[in-house]
Amino acid sequence: MNLCQILNYIGTNCIKSLFISRMKKITYFLLLALLSNHYLHGQKLKAIKATSIKADYRIGSRWVKGNWNISPEISPDVLTIICRHKSEKFVFYTDIDSIDFELFPNKSYPFYVLINNKDSALTEIKCEEYKLLSFNSENNNYKFLFEEKPDTNNYLNTLRTTYKLDNLIDKSKSDADNVLKVLNWVHSQWNHDGMNEPSKNDALTILKEAHEGKSFRCVEYGIVTAACLNALGFKARTLGLQTKDVETAESGAGHVLTEVWLNDLQKWAMLDGQWNAMPVLNNIPLNAVELQKAIVTNYDSIEIKSLSASDRVNYIEWISPYLFYFVAPFDNREILNSKPFEIEGKSHLMLVPTGAKEPKKFQKKWDIDYCIYSNSLHDFYKKL
Repeated sequence: MNLCQILNYIGTNCIKSLFISRMKKITYFLLLALLSNHYLHGQKLKAIKATSIKADYRIGSRWVKGNWNISPEISPDVLTIICRHKSEKFVFYTDIDSIDFELFPNKSYPFYVLINNKDSALTEIKCEEYKLLSFNSENNNYKFLFEEKPDTNNYLNTLRTTYKLDNLIDKSKSDADNVLKVLNWVHSQWNHDGMNEPSKNDALTILKEAHEGKSFRCVEYGIVTAACLNALGFKARTLGLQTKDVETAESGAGHVLTEVWLNDLQKWAMLDGQWNAMPVLNNIPLNAVELQKAIVTNYDSIEIKSLSASDRVNYIEWISPYLFYFVAPFDNREILNSKPFEIEGKSHLMLVPTGAKEPKKFQKKWDIDYCIYSNSLHDFYKKL
């Protein structure tokens, strides 16, 4: 290669490098311009500012505080609002800014939240009409197993004696009063952390690791509450709740709590360990389906029983979207080293509203292949 060829080669490559560099800059500034103008699919969206990821919102006169974290990593980050009227006045508040909409059922309202002028979170308010779910009363004779003799279960005896659970029970009190004490005790054992899991999903492991300073999810509150109640002679089960859009939502499509059979009232009651909450209507504890009905038909009369401070509106607004699909295990015994009881190769029963789709995926990723589907309240809420 002679000098002219070398200079030509260098010049050509310098031009190429300069061209590539300029293209990168142009691309960068185009992206920056798009971001600063907040476009989505060609539609320009409003943007508000924040310096904290915590946000509050107001639906009409109902304030919901501290329940929403702004999440730039989720796009879009969907906040589902239950519309109880033909339209709802809605305001979303960050620590320094706000945005308001008039919400209409079955419509979505996207906008951006700029955190410290750096991270951009595409947030979407989704307004759903909240209707009473319908079920039937067929009897398919599905069998649920519970601890019949907890005193003979070494695991439950260890749980009861290690944590002195008998001290929580006053036999002169109602079942509801006693399970509320157990719920309060479990709630106080750790702080909620929606991302952290124990090394094993059993009550003794969870409590041991909690006492070592770990925090856990709603799942673990459900497991420990059910196990403690079973150790004390109640019949309890974990209960999975799933939203209507469980198949398509990327996150936040499920919640786990506990249901317990109250002997003195001969009915099931719902206990939420994460919130330390027991919903009640006319002094009668509600199961999860009864709560959904009460939200539609008797909202103002619902009480949230708790032995710690509880925010009635916050809880009802938060739990409402989860009350669509209901999932419970057939086998509710503590049998760590044995295969749980199954029916037709399935370990759980899912209660599905009449006319609703039977979901096959959880949050797009995980197969729901462990459930028998039923539309029957009789199947799901058998008397014990």
